[in-house]
Amino acid sequence: DKGSRPGDRPPISRDAANPQGNGRPVGVGIVFQPDSTGALHVKSLAVGGPAEKCGQVSIGDVLHEIDGHHVYRKPVAQLAPLILGQEGTVVRLGVQRGNLQRLVYVELRRGWSMVQAPAA
Repeated sequence: DKGSRPGDRPPISRDAANPQGNGRPVGVGIVFQPDSTGALHVKSLAVGGPAEKCGQVSIGDVLHEIDGHHVYRKPVAQLAPLILGQEGTVVRLGVQRGNLQRLVYVELRRGWSMVQAPAA
């Protein structure tokens, strides 16, 4: 149908997130949980995923930035297009850890997690 309107399409197409078309966009193996204020905390890491393998992301870290975009207290749905991307590309996260006054920056290479995190 050539009569479709721009509003009929999803905001991020698979082709935009994965220009080479070799599969679905992938993430970094982090599950975020919002608290009562809307801040997103790292709830768990996928076993064998990029975040777990790098060893620089901790349970409880609070997400503040994705590739320079300030995302503190943003809805999870707005974060997916920023975190997901082509396998092998890098995403830079800025997180607050504990009582540190500055953000900790972590660069993660997007990729598949081979095993799901066990249920708690």
